[in-house]
Amino acid sequence: MRDAKKTEILLWDKHTTERELVEEMLTNLGFEVTAVSNEHDCLTEFSNRKYDLVIFDQNLPDLDVRKFVDELAEIDQMTPIAMMATLAIEFYEKRFGDSNIDFLIVKPFELVQLQKLVKEAVELAERLK
Repeated sequence: MRDAKKTEILLWDKHTTERELVEEMLTNLGFEVTAVSNEHDCLTEFSNRKYDLVIFDQNLPDLDVRKFVDELAEIDQMTPIAMMATLAIEFYEKRFGDSNIDFLIVKPFELVQLQKLVKEAVELAERLK
């Protein structure tokens, strides 16, 4: 895995408290984080800069998850996408199993789970190169 300090993560969550908490967790793990609060900013950031991972919250009003992840894939198919979820993983696998979502992490999650997710995502991206 690359040096954690060089791993760049784009985080999108509309909810300020949750966004700041996850951003702090990722920063404490040594990752560089760009946190945004809306879909437009997320897509703009993603198209303007190379990230190693995108993490977003699925529990956002009016979010068409499939459309959003397809738009990310149109910009860069090689960047892993992780979705923060609130229900059992099986629910999302049935609903979005054929989408461009590479990883699911169910809230609430612990620091070690988040660290494992980033490690696996970076390893996936390196294999895809």
